Amino acid sequence: MSASATTITLDRRLTPVFTGLGAAAGLALAFLAGPVTAWLLDRIDSAPVFLRIVDEVPLVVALPALTVIGALAGWFVFAIWEGEVGSVTLDADGVLITKEKSSARFMTDEIAEAFLDGEELVLVDDATRELSRTASGNGLEPRLRTAFEAHGITWRGREDPRQDEFQPWIDRGAELDAEDHALLRARQRALTDKRAGEAAALRDQLRDRDIVVRDRDDSQQVRRIIT
Repeated sequence: MSASATTITLDRRLTPVFTGLGAAAGLALAFLAGPVTAWLLDRIDSAPVFLRIVDEVPLVVALPALTVIGALAGWFVFAIWEGEVGSVTLDADGVLITKEKSSARFMTDEIAEAFLDGEELVLVDDATRELSRTASGNGLEPRLRTAFEAHGITWRGREDPRQDEFQPWIDRGAELDAEDHALLRARQRALTDKRAGEAAALRDQLRDRDIVVRDRDDSQQVRRIIT
């Protein structure tokens, strides 16, 4: 890897921020559990079991316990986010995207452009086929833009430049053929059952059929590539 390699990942300095926010939330819960429980019991004669348990614990115990639990929860949330985002390394030859359990490398000459689509980093080729779509974050956009442009790869910003070409998938709609719908149907089932690997494999099959698919609000959107 060349000396000019650039790696973009979440800033570890955010760890104490998340930990602190979690601790503050736990602290607030210790003070609010009693009043909220009483209000719910008065209004609807019911309250979540967790709130009832916290309400029954003496404040001198609940206060430090919930503060520590909240801090750990904040740290855990950041750790999960960091694992999902992973890292993006650019060098003279291309782009290496590393996740917690996988990695993939793309050569510079196969990448036509890169951009963020919501909270996802997308790489596309000259035909606008997606080479990669992985979790990222809007907060990384300035660093990603600088790194991609420095390595000669066109950066298209915070939104898919073909945003208007995506349409909600309607099963058996006339725009796609029966095999396309069968693949999308299978992918929807895989997403529902949280089988991420199978959903990714079906995305690749759809890409090979010139169909780009992305997920929005628990549903699929599709874009046909015109060749």
